[in-house]
Formats: sequence, structure tokens, C-alpha cells
Amino acid sequence: MMTLNLDECTYRISAFEDSLDETYKKENGIFYTDVKLATQIIQALNIPPEATILDPCCGAGSFIVAANSLNFKNVYGADLDKTAVNMSKKLTEINNIKVLDTLSLSGDEVLKKIGLKKKVDYLIGNPPYAPMDKNITVDTDDYNFLRTVKDSGSNLFVAAIYRAFELTSSDGFISYIVPKNLLHVSSYSLLRRTILNEKRIVSIVDIGIYFKEVRGEQIIITLQNKFTEENEISLQVFNGDEFIETIKIKQDFFKDEIILFANQDDINIYCKLERDTYKRFDDICTGYVGRGKSTNPTAITGKDIKKFGFKNTVIPQEGNQVFIQNIYSAESGIIASFAGNLEASQTVTVFTDGDYRMCNYITGILHSRLCNYYLLKFCYNNSKLTMHTDAKYLKKIPLVDDKKTFAQVISLVKSLEVVEYMSDDWFEMLESLNTLIYKIYNIDKNESEYIDSEMRNIQSKRWNNGK
Repeated sequence: MMTLNLDECTYRISAFEDSLDETYKKENGIFYTDVKLATQIIQALNIPPEATILDPCCGAGSFIVAANSLNFKNVYGADLDKTAVNMSKKLTEINNIKVLDTLSLSGDEVLKKIGLKKKVDYLIGNPPYAPMDKNITVDTDDYNFLRTVKDSGSNLFVAAIYRAFELTSSDGFISYIVPKNLLHVSSYSLLRRTILNEKRIVSIVDIGIYFKEVRGEQIIITLQNKFTEENEISLQVFNGDEFIETIKIKQDFFKDEIILFANQDDINIYCKLERDTYKRFDDICTGYVGRGKSTNPTAITGKDIKKFGFKNTVIPQEGNQVFIQNIYSAESGIIASFAGNLEASQTVTVFTDGDYRMCNYITGILHSRLCNYYLLKFCYNNSKLTMHTDAKYLKKIPLVDDKKTFAQVISLVKSLEVVEYMSDDWFEMLESLNTLIYKIYNIDKNESEYIDSEMRNIQSKRWNNGK
């Protein structure tokens, strides 16, 4: 059994990680899990004492140390890095840890080399995540495996998940720390559908920005390696000390993207906005949606845009474009303006439509609290980091072409363009716009009050007149 206490193990693993070259770690997606979180993940799984546990990308052994400290006997590990494997062995006095490339070898080959005669009961860990390219590859001749990984997002963590399916028994469990964008980014759609249609999702824990050096946020996803009818997914958050369940939702609610709803209010509003009677942004608007392309030094940049105008440029009277800051921050929300015939740089998302009135209407919708709530919660999955107002997100926005209120929205937008920026009158008009758009989308008082509360808790006070 382990002779060092958990604090000493944590210190040594951290020191080992710090000794690694930063570029090497980043390029190979190597960021170790601390022993405290590894212990919490294992405890949450309620693993039977006799179960076999494997971490196939164990690094210096945080999960091995955690499992060993909890007195599990059948613990195994593997990693490419010989030095890391030796560290793990030294910390735990466990010899069932091998130097293996578990992504390149098939599941059966890995089990054989580790010395296991049957597939494991619990697969745990934090696989590497890095985009696969000519420098970062999976060294296998299995064309079908490589093709599946490529079609599913072409990332090392994707390869690790597919290998996990091969390593785990038919009723076994997989619990991995992976990028949060697995849940909604389109490139991972094939893997998501495979999980939704062929596996049982036990739980998803949002751990936010847990690894400071990693770009993006993370989740802990726990799967059972078989499909179960009428399964409910436990959605949870990590508060730094424990996993807290926020809501349970049926797995068949999701067809592709998996949204981390915070409560039943989120689900109800989502269902209302996703109903078939609403069209999408992409259905109504014609023209181009994408990044600006101008290299002209005078072209508008993202920083030149303010809500309903520009910092140093007069809003044109002619043309058919809307310019949107490409960087989206939850604290400020959408920042956009009617842009007429101006030129845009690559830091700007450009929307064009054959009808300039639609451009004005869209400018109003984009700035509404409802639209920003929709983007933040249901497109960006409540990300705390800055995102991008790319076409793939904007095109999802439900858009009501309501003839009765179309002119009213445009009138408010035109007023917001000319009134003193962020004055009391400006904020009053913005609130009138929010009220009108709630009416257009049939959002009732309770729903609007919930959305207002959620967004005001997230957004900077400056966007709510200091409130």
C-alpha cells in the first residue's frame, strides 16, 4: 500500500508536472489532475471493492494514488511517459502500471499487455486533449479507427473515448475529464450521437475553468458502456468542494447537442424558443454571415463598435450590413450596430440582408436580454470564458418575423442610435426594447423576470445602468 500521505503525493505530482516543458505539455495536451479531484470522482462512482479500475492515460498517477488511498485492490494504469509511470509506481508501490501507448493500441492489445484477461469494470482518468495533425497523431494502422476519430473531431481525447469503449466491459463505466465543448461543438457531433444512442450517460459535472493553463472549460462525463431505455442524466456542478446536482433530464431529450440546463426554468424557456413554429435566423435572413475580410487600415474593428453605433464613426444611412464584435463576453453580451456600406476587419462578424430594415430589426433582437440569454445558455453552454459570435451560433437564434411589431423594433433601434450613449434615456429605451421582444416571443412575466435576474447576475452593472 501507499507509504506517502495524500498531501505528499499531491506535492510530488505537482512538482513533476511543473518540471515538464510548457510547450511540450501544451502541444501534447498534458495537464495532470490533482489528487483531491481524482479522489472525489472515484468516490462519486460508488465503485464496489472488488472492481477492476484502469486509468489508461495515468500520467504521474493522480487517479492511481486516489484509488490506492481508498483501498481498492485491482488498480491498473498505463501511460506513454516512462518517467511518469515510474513516479506513479513509486508513490503507490503498485506495479500494475505499464509504459504503453493506449491510444495507438486496440483495447484487446492494451488489456493483454497490462495482464488483464477481461475488460475492466471502471475506466477513469483525464485523457490528453490536443488537435491531431501531422505532429500529433495516433500511431495505428487501423484505418477505420482513425477515420472514425477524424470524423468525430480529430482530437486525442476523442481517440481516448473510443478506446475506452473497447477497454470497458459491456456494463462497465467510463468517467473522464474532457473539454466542455464536446457537448455542443459541431465537429464532435458524431461522437455525441454515438454516446446518446449507444451508451448510458450517468452524469455530467460542469467543473468550469478547472485547469488554468488549458484553453476552454471542462466537464466530467460518466458513461455506462451500454444503452438503457428511459435513462435520466444527472446534471451537476462542482463548487470547489463537492458535486451538486442541479437537475435530472431524460437522455432522449437530446438529439445531438447536450445543454447543461441549470433548472426547470431553463428547460421550459428552451422548449418554448425551440418550438417548430419559430424559424431560425438562417431561415429568414438572406445574405452573408461571417467574418469581415477587409485589410484596409480604416476598416472597422471589433473594438470600434459600441451597442447601436460606433465609437468614432458615423452610422451610414445607406447599405445593408450589421457589424458585431466577434468576441462575445457574458459580461457585456452582444455589441453590434447597423453598418450600412462600411468595411469590416476580421475581428468583426458581418451580417448582410437584402432588406436594410431587416438589418435594423436584427440589431434590435441581438441586443435584447432574451437573445443574450439564449446565446449564453443554449449556444455557449453557459461558458464563463469569451466566445465568438460566429455564424454557426447566430444562425441558431429563433427569429420571429412579426409584422405587427417589426416597425416598433426598428423605431426603437433608430432612437437608440441617436440618443446619448448610456444615458438614462438610452437605458430607458433599451428596457422598452427588451419588453417588446419578450412580447414578440410570448415570454410571460415569470419567465422574463427569471431571464432578467439571470442576465443581471452575469452582466456587468454598467450594462444595467449601474443596477
